[in-house]
Amino acid sequence: MSERGYRGYIGSRPVRGSAIPQRVQNLVVREYAQRRGLPFRLSLIEYAMPGSYMMLEDALGELERLDGIILYSLFLLPDRAEVRQRVYDRVLAAGASLHAALEDMAVRTAADVGVFEDMTAVANALRATPFGGRYEKSPMPFGPNAAALIDAFGITP
Repeated sequence: MSERGYRGYIGSRPVRGSAIPQRVQNLVVREYAQRRGLPFRLSLIEYAMPGSYMMLEDALGELERLDGIILYSLFLLPDRAEVRQRVYDRVLAAGASLHAALEDMAVRTAADVGVFEDMTAVANALRATPFGGRYEKSPMPFGPNAAALIDAFGITP
């Protein structure tokens, strides 16, 4: 591993519907780098405008001088699969790696791209579920027949 380092990449927009303070994102990225012994370089902060990836482009442009990029989350990557693929291709062509600190994942080879894309596909599929991938607490977690379940199986709600 060279001492060129890994550029952090954090966002100003919500990540999967949650607004995460930039300070927290940066802490996650730095801690990820520290646990893996990766020399960390300051993070670039993406602009808040929807669809903006100017800072990601800057990070990709630096790859000849970096070992890789550490994203706060893989969900900071562009929404469109073909655009994400171009990001992966540029990283791999530079002999670098792309890390997602929150998900604790990395793309080091072309085979690793599938794992990132599988995670993205699952997250996109969850948006189409009745609760949008979120669990809602209910005063009757076992439904209207809770008494029968409790009696039959000795379940404690």
